[in-house]
Amino acid sequence: MGWFSNLLLPGRLRTGPTALLPARPDPKTLLAVAQLADPEARTDGDDILAGGSRIQSPVELTGDVLAKLGVPDEDRLWACRIAAEGPLPVDFFDKSLAEGIAYRLGGWSLCQGEPLDPAEGGGDPLVYLPAVPEPEEILPALGGLLGPVEAVDTEQWPEGELVDGVVHVSIRGGRVADVYAGEGLILTIEEGHRIPPVARARWPYLTEIAIARVSSIDRTEEMNAEDAGSAEGAAEGAGETDAHAPAEDVASRHGADAPEDPLITAGIVDRDMVREDDARAELLGRALVAVTLANALRGIAADSRGFQLVEPADVLPGGYA
Repeated sequence: MGWFSNLLLPGRLRTGPTALLPARPDPKTLLAVAQLADPEARTDGDDILAGGSRIQSPVELTGDVLAKLGVPDEDRLWACRIAAEGPLPVDFFDKSLAEGIAYRLGGWSLCQGEPLDPAEGGGDPLVYLPAVPEPEEILPALGGLLGPVEAVDTEQWPEGELVDGVVHVSIRGGRVADVYAGEGLILTIEEGHRIPPVARARWPYLTEIAIARVSSIDRTEEMNAEDAGSAEGAAEGAGETDAHAPAEDVASRHGADAPEDPLITAGIVDRDMVREDDARAELLGRALVAVTLANALRGIAADSRGFQLVEPADVLPGGYA
């Protein structure tokens, strides 16, 4: 039984970080997933060492233990606990490792008693770079990927400069160095980050790196906030304000045109599935920007948890399940 007993097992797993998986992972698959976060990850007996953390061999959990862990609607899962080797990993890498493994193998992650479905939040794709690139390096690589704009929104970007359909804002103060904004996406260049394991294998001589973060421009919140302000009285007692309502509900409630797929209206296609497909497409679009930039600037594309992306589809959940 090694490090656990039936009595201590729930408590040890609850403190985590732990990846809870729907099936026992093949050792080679688990190693391949770990090497996305640390290319130098290797086996050590039945365990895997990655980035100063030990991925312990999977343990089968049944319904009674899962109930104690607060994981609903599951009869059987396999747990891989992540334990720090020596001092705690930099930037909570052990927690990111558990979440990334669960994300790719279609499972849950558990840390400090809180079960989490990593697939509910893909996060922002990243590009690791050895240094902050100059605008003349990065602008040609963008090539319309952010969604071209025709003019600078001076209210949002008072210091912005329009270059080839991209708004460039040079900050060079604090951690953020540059911002590149398009119609739908924003690329934020940050400097002074400690080097994660996936980048350390490429640049072992560096102690800090730059990060390009690909984010979406969320206009829905602005629209909902305006609608909520104009309909504050009408929303009283409704149980839901416009600020928290889906965008299409807000539009229909205030008489705005809200075209909808007739297949949804007819009940042939599920609305939630369409939203999920839209979210996957949006995540794929941001991953495409990250992979394209990484290839052009000789960087490393990664997801929000530091797992390398070779192609945009790698950002989707369950890819190794």
